[in-house]
Amino acid sequence: MTPVGQLQYFKSPVDGKLHPCAVCSTDASNQPKPLIVEVSPGALGNLPGAVELTEQIAGIAAKHNQSCIVLRPTGRGSGSVYQNYGELDVLEAIEHVASHYPVDRDRITITGSSMGGAATWYLISHYPDLFAGAAPFCGYCDYRLWEKPGGLTFHMHEWEAPSWRARSAAFLVENLVHTPVWIIHGEWDRGIGGGVPVEHSRQMVQLMEERGYTLKYTEVPKTGHGCRLPDIWEEVILWLLKQRKQRSPNHVSLVTHNLRHNRSYWVTVDQLRHYGDRGKVNAHLIKENKLVVRTENIRTFSLGPIQQNEQISITIDNQKCEPMSLTDQKQFQRNSEGMWAQDNFDLSAEKRHRASGPISDLFFDGLILVPGTVGTEEETFFNKWIAENAVGYYRSRNGGVHRGGIMGDNAIQLPVIPDVELNEDLLKTNNLLLYGAYDSNAILSQFEGKLPLSFDDRTIHLSDQSYTRDRAAVFAVFPHPLNPERYVAVHAGIAPDAICWGSHLDMQLLPDYIVYSGGELLDWGFWGNDWKSQ
Repeated sequence: MTPVGQLQYFKSPVDGKLHPCAVCSTDASNQPKPLIVEVSPGALGNLPGAVELTEQIAGIAAKHNQSCIVLRPTGRGSGSVYQNYGELDVLEAIEHVASHYPVDRDRITITGSSMGGAATWYLISHYPDLFAGAAPFCGYCDYRLWEKPGGLTFHMHEWEAPSWRARSAAFLVENLVHTPVWIIHGEWDRGIGGGVPVEHSRQMVQLMEERGYTLKYTEVPKTGHGCRLPDIWEEVILWLLKQRKQRSPNHVSLVTHNLRHNRSYWVTVDQLRHYGDRGKVNAHLIKENKLVVRTENIRTFSLGPIQQNEQISITIDNQKCEPMSLTDQKQFQRNSEGMWAQDNFDLSAEKRHRASGPISDLFFDGLILVPGTVGTEEETFFNKWIAENAVGYYRSRNGGVHRGGIMGDNAIQLPVIPDVELNEDLLKTNNLLLYGAYDSNAILSQFEGKLPLSFDDRTIHLSDQSYTRDRAAVFAVFPHPLNPERYVAVHAGIAPDAICWGSHLDMQLLPDYIVYSGGELLDWGFWGNDWKSQ
């Protein structure tokens, strides 16, 4: 019997709305089945086609007497690159399917082409313990390879480089130590139109081979961007069905540039030492009772749980710690003298997972744009205009995250609610992006004295720095004073129209703060763990 797919909807806790996904199962048995996630672009614009693709994949499995479930999420839009809200769409869709079908969580795999190949690289490098295997077709994974005479195919500002490094799988290759990858690319693929230079895949092959990781590489000869040929496609599906995740490895290598993507197996990065740079934890469990850990740019991290009763001897950066059980998670922190200590550290007032910035971290939870309306008529005009412009600009450019010279897009409709209309519940439960200063935004005025931000005459005071210009403006993110699990971001300036020059900032690529005056960049950077200047 030919498998029949269907369109299903799940409710996202982020916005409370129903979102579609295509699902197809080879059969109706209760036997746990592998799940293949397909993330090529265009699903939202062609939902019947998305269903057909899941049927095609399930049909290949059924033809070979294999059982599986196939999922095709939409990623919240055709150009989202399945990042930020797009990656939440994938994770939520997986949980939706797992709640309705007998999914074998040790056999979740992922594949996609072009932007979907990039999404495959992104998701397996940012969620190292989720996928049992991956097959990126002609996927891109390193922003540096989009070159043309005079620079890159896209204009990258200096403050955007840390975000691109954080998003590029080439900078996170150590996270793939336990994820087999079959890489497929056309020999003659180049950055023409929608093409992807084959060097993206060749580089990842080299990086993985140097480390001895499990991979296959098929470079289709005399072929450009259309490398997902029927015979290769069938082989790949059958290969994905054979993959099984190792759940308790003795070696965990975790690299991250932020605290949003901070976990792999039994290693968690709780804090970096310096933000904007990558952090790394490399942990080896030797003979079941000896653990050797090496760190780079890590202030606080956790180990465990490791399911064994023996006391484990732990060495961190050549420092021996007291033997302890790791059946429960244990946290370690480097003190001012550079020594590691084990304790349950209170990070409630410091940077931590889901409360660490940068500005792009706003786009993982509900976000409301709040223009100020209580200032002068001129201030209200510009606050509203910039907020309303941000909605379309974010959607049409995917917040700045794109592929080479082709801008992304998404289907996200960021809500705009004026300050005087924002109720108490929405105020406390959402991330807020406030437009206007203390005297022009009623919500921001509630937080005066609670944020390291103030304005006077021609000067903006931000943390321990001051910036004086006639049109100085700031865009910065802070912990929400009323909810430690949410953010407050502020886009405000000295003059009523000062923020107009920041209307074209790509928000998903911003650091923790940026200060400018007209077209002049004054400063940008990341807060330290104490939410002050590093």
